[in-house]
Amino acid sequence: MEESKNEKVNQAHVLFDRFVQASTCKGTLKAFQELCDYLELKPKDYRSFYHTLKSKLNYWKAKALWAKLDKRGSHKDYKKGKAC
Repeated sequence: MEESKNEKVNQAHVLFDRFVQASTCKGTLKAFQELCDYLELKPKDYRSFYHTLKSKLNYWKAKALWAKLDKRGSHKDYKKGKAC
């Protein structure tokens, strides 16, 4: 059971890396969709999507991106994260 969980986590990391390293718009969109499908996320559920993605993808590389996005989102132009 533990090994299966680790495999799932590792696959999510691989998919995230593929998303970040994509070199074309088409490749980026495809990798993003694969990541969302794997994590069973629905990007159209925009009100909770980001927070759900953060909770399901607990990866140090992703955490660096979350930190940057959270910092930007807390800016007054985005109503300190309350714009949406």
